[in-house]
Amino acid sequence: IKYGQNYISQLTPKIFFKYAPGHMRDIRGSDGYRLTYDKLFDLNKSPEIDVIDTGLSTSLGLNYELKEITNNNNLGQTKFSLEVGQSFNEKYNFDMPNKTSLNRKVSDLVGSATYNFNSNSDIKLNFNLDENYSDLKYSELNTNFNNNNFKFSVSYIEERDYIGKSNYLSTGLSYNFNESSNISFSAKRNFETDSAEFYNLSYEYINDCLKAGLVFRREFYTDRDLEQEDVLMFNITFRPFDTVNSPKFR
Repeated sequence: IKYGQNYISQLTPKIFFKYAPGHMRDIRGSDGYRLTYDKLFDLNKSPEIDVIDTGLSTSLGLNYELKEITNNNNLGQTKFSLEVGQSFNEKYNFDMPNKTSLNRKVSDLVGSATYNFNSNSDIKLNFNLDENYSDLKYSELNTNFNNNNFKFSVSYIEERDYIGKSNYLSTGLSYNFNESSNISFSAKRNFETDSAEFYNLSYEYINDCLKAGLVFRREFYTDRDLEQEDVLMFNITFRPFDTVNSPKFR
Protein backbone atom coordinates (compact mmCIF):
# COMPACT_ATOMS: atom_id res chain seq x y z
CA ILE A 1 0.00 0.00 0.00
CA LYS A 2 1.29 3.45 -0.91
CA TYR A 3 -0.30 6.60 0.50
CA GLY A 4 -0.38 9.82 -1.47
CA GLN A 5 -1.95 13.23 -0.96
CA ASN A 6 -5.05 12.53 -3.05
CA TYR A 7 -4.86 8.79 -3.75
CA ILE A 8 -4.04 5.46 -2.15
CA SER A 9 -2.54 2.78 -4.39
CA GLN A 10 -2.67 -0.89 -3.42
CA LEU A 11 -0.92 -3.85 -5.08
CA THR A 12 -2.08 -7.33 -4.03
CA PRO A 13 -0.27 -10.43 -5.30
CA LYS A 14 -2.15 -13.74 -5.48
CA ILE A 15 -0.94 -17.32 -5.64
CA PHE A 16 -3.02 -20.50 -5.76
CA PHE A 17 -1.69 -24.08 -5.61
CA LYS A 18 -3.83 -27.08 -6.50
CA TYR A 19 -3.25 -30.79 -6.81
CA ALA A 20 -6.16 -32.96 -7.95
CA PRO A 21 -5.26 -36.68 -8.24
CA GLY A 22 -6.95 -39.18 -10.48
CA HIS A 23 -8.24 -38.77 -14.01
CA MET A 24 -10.91 -36.40 -15.23
CA ARG A 25 -13.45 -37.19 -17.92
CA ASP A 26 -12.72 -36.12 -21.47
CA ILE A 27 -14.44 -32.79 -22.19
CA ARG A 28 -12.24 -31.57 -25.04
CA GLY A 29 -15.19 -31.89 -27.41
CA SER A 30 -17.17 -29.41 -25.31
CA ASP A 31 -17.60 -25.82 -26.43
CA GLY A 32 -15.75 -24.84 -23.31
CA TYR A 33 -15.51 -21.32 -22.01
CA ARG A 34 -13.15 -18.39 -22.08
CA LEU A 35 -10.73 -18.30 -19.15
CA THR A 36 -11.09 -15.16 -17.04
CA TYR A 37 -9.11 -13.73 -14.12
CA ASP A 38 -11.73 -14.70 -11.53
CA LYS A 39 -11.66 -18.35 -12.59
CA LEU A 40 -7.88 -18.58 -12.13
CA PHE A 41 -8.28 -18.82 -8.36
CA ASP A 42 -11.29 -21.15 -8.23
CA LEU A 43 -10.96 -24.82 -7.34
CA ASN A 44 -13.19 -25.54 -10.31
CA LYS A 45 -12.03 -23.42 -13.21
CA SER A 46 -14.82 -24.78 -15.40
CA PRO A 47 -18.10 -24.14 -13.51
CA GLU A 48 -20.09 -24.21 -16.75
CA ILE A 49 -18.88 -27.77 -17.39
CA ASP A 50 -18.74 -28.75 -13.70
CA VAL A 51 -15.40 -30.58 -13.98
CA ILE A 52 -12.28 -30.06 -11.85
CA ASP A 53 -9.16 -30.28 -13.98
CA THR A 54 -6.71 -32.78 -12.54
CA GLY A 55 -2.98 -32.62 -11.93
CA LEU A 56 -0.65 -30.12 -10.29
CA SER A 57 -1.15 -26.48 -11.17
CA THR A 58 -0.34 -23.00 -9.92
CA SER A 59 -2.13 -19.73 -10.64
CA LEU A 60 -0.28 -16.43 -10.24
CA GLY A 61 -1.81 -13.00 -10.44
CA LEU A 62 -2.01 -9.52 -9.02
CA ASN A 63 -4.55 -6.78 -8.38
CA TYR A 64 -3.78 -3.08 -8.51
CA GLU A 65 -6.19 -0.39 -7.32
CA LEU A 66 -5.93 3.38 -7.21
CA LYS A 67 -8.49 4.89 -4.84
CA GLU A 68 -9.36 8.51 -4.22
CA ILE A 69 -9.10 10.16 -0.79
CA THR A 70 -12.04 12.40 0.08
CA ASN A 71 -11.83 15.75 1.88
CA ASN A 72 -12.55 14.07 5.25
CA ASN A 73 -9.72 11.55 4.64
CA ASN A 74 -12.05 8.66 3.85
CA LEU A 75 -11.64 6.35 0.87
CA GLY A 76 -13.66 7.39 -2.17
CA GLN A 77 -14.31 5.53 -5.40
CA THR A 78 -11.73 3.41 -7.19
CA LYS A 79 -10.29 5.56 -9.96
CA PHE A 80 -8.34 2.82 -11.73
CA SER A 81 -8.02 -0.94 -11.29
CA LEU A 82 -6.01 -3.64 -13.03
CA GLU A 83 -6.02 -7.40 -12.53
CA VAL A 84 -3.89 -9.86 -14.48
CA GLY A 85 -2.88 -13.50 -14.02
CA GLN A 86 -1.92 -16.82 -15.57
CA SER A 87 -2.10 -20.55 -14.81
CA PHE A 88 0.87 -22.94 -14.96
CA ASN A 89 0.35 -26.72 -15.20
CA GLU A 90 2.89 -29.47 -14.56
CA LYS A 91 1.70 -31.44 -17.60
CA TYR A 92 -0.43 -31.00 -20.68
CA ASN A 93 -4.08 -31.82 -20.07
CA PHE A 94 -5.59 -32.76 -23.41
CA ASP A 95 -8.94 -33.61 -21.77
CA MET A 96 -9.65 -29.87 -21.38
CA PRO A 97 -11.21 -27.84 -24.23
CA ASN A 98 -8.73 -25.93 -26.35
CA LYS A 99 -10.75 -22.74 -25.92
CA THR A 100 -9.92 -22.61 -22.20
CA SER A 101 -6.13 -22.71 -22.86
CA LEU A 102 -5.94 -24.93 -19.74
CA ASN A 103 -4.96 -27.91 -21.89
CA ARG A 104 -1.46 -26.45 -22.21
CA LYS A 105 1.32 -26.10 -19.64
CA VAL A 106 0.96 -22.31 -19.68
CA SER A 107 -2.48 -20.74 -20.08
CA ASP A 108 -3.44 -17.43 -21.65
CA LEU A 109 -2.54 -14.30 -19.76
CA VAL A 110 -5.97 -13.03 -18.69
CA GLY A 111 -7.07 -9.84 -17.04
CA SER A 112 -9.08 -6.65 -17.07
CA ALA A 113 -8.52 -2.92 -16.59
CA THR A 114 -11.14 -0.38 -15.50
CA TYR A 115 -10.99 3.41 -15.42
CA ASN A 116 -13.76 5.41 -13.74
CA PHE A 117 -14.08 8.91 -15.16
CA ASN A 118 -16.53 9.74 -12.37
CA SER A 119 -19.36 8.06 -10.49
CA ASN A 120 -21.51 8.09 -13.66
CA SER A 121 -19.17 6.82 -16.38
CA ASP A 122 -16.40 4.27 -16.83
CA ILE A 123 -14.49 2.27 -19.44
CA LYS A 124 -13.35 -1.35 -19.04
CA LEU A 125 -11.15 -3.70 -21.05
CA ASN A 126 -11.20 -7.51 -20.68
CA PHE A 127 -8.52 -9.44 -22.52
CA ASN A 128 -6.85 -12.81 -23.21
CA LEU A 129 -3.26 -12.75 -24.41
CA ASP A 130 -1.60 -15.94 -25.63
CA GLU A 131 1.14 -17.64 -23.59
CA ASN A 132 3.87 -15.93 -25.64
CA TYR A 133 2.35 -12.48 -24.90
CA SER A 134 2.35 -11.72 -28.62
CA ASP A 135 -1.19 -12.25 -29.89
CA LEU A 136 -4.44 -10.94 -28.46
CA LYS A 137 -6.97 -13.78 -28.61
CA TYR A 138 -9.87 -11.94 -26.97
CA SER A 139 -10.62 -8.29 -26.32
CA GLU A 140 -13.77 -6.70 -24.95
CA LEU A 141 -14.04 -2.95 -24.56
CA ASN A 142 -17.04 -1.62 -22.60
CA THR A 143 -18.04 1.90 -21.77
CA ASN A 144 -21.01 2.91 -19.63
CA PHE A 145 -22.73 6.17 -18.84
CA ASN A 146 -25.35 6.43 -16.11
CA ASN A 147 -27.03 9.73 -15.28
CA ASN A 148 -30.00 9.35 -12.96
CA ASN A 149 -32.76 7.92 -15.16
CA PHE A 150 -30.70 7.60 -18.32
CA LYS A 151 -28.26 4.75 -19.08
CA PHE A 152 -26.13 4.19 -22.16
CA SER A 153 -23.56 1.46 -22.92
CA VAL A 154 -21.38 0.40 -25.84
CA SER A 155 -19.42 -2.87 -26.12
CA TYR A 156 -16.94 -3.99 -28.75
CA ILE A 157 -15.83 -7.64 -28.76
CA GLU A 158 -13.28 -9.40 -30.93
CA GLU A 159 -12.46 -13.12 -30.72
CA ARG A 160 -9.64 -14.90 -32.55
CA ASP A 161 -8.22 -18.36 -33.17
CA TYR A 162 -9.25 -21.03 -30.62
CA ILE A 163 -11.51 -18.69 -28.62
CA GLY A 164 -13.74 -17.90 -31.58
CA LYS A 165 -14.17 -15.92 -34.75
CA SER A 166 -16.37 -12.93 -34.10
CA ASN A 167 -16.12 -9.18 -34.29
CA TYR A 168 -19.15 -7.16 -33.30
CA LEU A 169 -20.47 -4.02 -31.64
CA SER A 170 -23.44 -3.96 -29.28
CA THR A 171 -25.20 -0.92 -27.84
CA GLY A 172 -27.78 -0.43 -25.12
CA LEU A 173 -29.96 2.50 -24.14
CA SER A 174 -32.52 2.71 -21.34
CA TYR A 175 -34.62 5.39 -19.68
CA ASN A 176 -36.50 5.15 -16.39
CA PHE A 177 -39.69 7.21 -16.44
CA ASN A 178 -40.05 6.60 -12.70
CA GLU A 179 -39.38 3.86 -10.15
CA SER A 180 -41.93 1.52 -11.73
CA SER A 181 -41.51 1.85 -15.51
CA ASN A 182 -38.70 2.00 -18.04
CA ILE A 183 -38.02 1.62 -21.74
CA SER A 184 -34.87 0.17 -23.29
CA PHE A 185 -33.31 -0.37 -26.71
CA SER A 186 -30.41 -2.63 -27.72
CA ALA A 187 -28.75 -3.55 -31.02
CA LYS A 188 -25.90 -5.68 -32.29
CA ARG A 189 -23.84 -5.33 -35.46
CA ASN A 190 -21.55 -8.06 -36.77
CA PHE A 191 -18.45 -6.72 -38.53
CA GLU A 192 -17.52 -10.15 -39.89
CA THR A 193 -20.63 -10.14 -42.07
CA ASP A 194 -20.97 -6.33 -42.14
CA SER A 195 -24.61 -6.58 -41.12
CA ALA A 196 -26.96 -5.89 -38.23
CA GLU A 197 -28.04 -8.99 -36.28
CA PHE A 198 -30.96 -7.69 -34.22
CA TYR A 199 -32.77 -4.74 -32.69
CA ASN A 200 -34.59 -5.03 -29.36
CA LEU A 201 -37.14 -2.58 -28.00
CA SER A 202 -38.78 -3.31 -24.66
CA TYR A 203 -40.99 -1.71 -22.03
CA GLU A 204 -41.19 -2.89 -18.39
CA TYR A 205 -43.53 -2.12 -15.52
CA ILE A 206 -42.31 -3.08 -12.03
CA ASN A 207 -43.86 -3.00 -8.57
CA ASP A 208 -43.46 -4.95 -5.33
CA CYS A 209 -45.21 -8.11 -6.48
CA LEU A 210 -44.83 -8.31 -10.26
CA LYS A 211 -42.78 -7.30 -13.27
CA ALA A 212 -44.44 -7.12 -16.68
CA GLY A 213 -42.77 -6.41 -19.99
CA LEU A 214 -43.48 -6.07 -23.69
CA VAL A 215 -40.61 -6.88 -26.07
CA PHE A 216 -40.29 -6.21 -29.79
CA ARG A 217 -37.35 -7.89 -31.56
CA ARG A 218 -36.26 -7.65 -35.19
CA GLU A 219 -33.72 -10.23 -36.37
CA PHE A 220 -31.72 -10.00 -39.58
CA TYR A 221 -30.19 -12.87 -41.56
CA THR A 222 -27.15 -13.02 -43.82
CA ASP A 223 -28.94 -15.43 -46.13
CA ARG A 224 -30.59 -13.37 -48.85
CA ASP A 225 -33.37 -15.96 -49.22
CA LEU A 226 -34.47 -15.31 -45.63
CA GLU A 227 -36.29 -12.12 -44.79
CA GLN A 228 -35.95 -10.30 -41.50
CA GLU A 229 -38.16 -11.57 -38.70
CA ASP A 230 -40.22 -9.38 -36.37
CA VAL A 231 -41.18 -10.88 -33.00
CA LEU A 232 -43.50 -9.47 -30.33
CA MET A 233 -43.60 -11.10 -26.89
CA PHE A 234 -45.19 -10.35 -23.51
CA ASN A 235 -43.78 -11.65 -20.22
CA ILE A 236 -44.81 -11.28 -16.60
CA THR A 237 -43.00 -12.27 -13.39
CA PHE A 238 -44.87 -12.85 -10.13
CA ARG A 239 -42.46 -12.23 -7.30
CA PRO A 240 -41.09 -14.35 -5.70
CA PHE A 241 -42.53 -17.04 -8.00
CA ASP A 242 -41.91 -17.75 -11.67
CA THR A 243 -42.00 -15.96 -15.02
CA VAL A 244 -44.75 -16.52 -17.60
CA ASN A 245 -43.99 -15.80 -21.26
CA SER A 246 -46.56 -15.42 -23.98
CA PRO A 247 -46.19 -17.16 -27.36
CA LYS A 248 -44.05 -15.21 -29.81
CA PHE A 249 -46.12 -13.33 -32.34
CA ARG A 250 -44.30 -13.08 -35.67
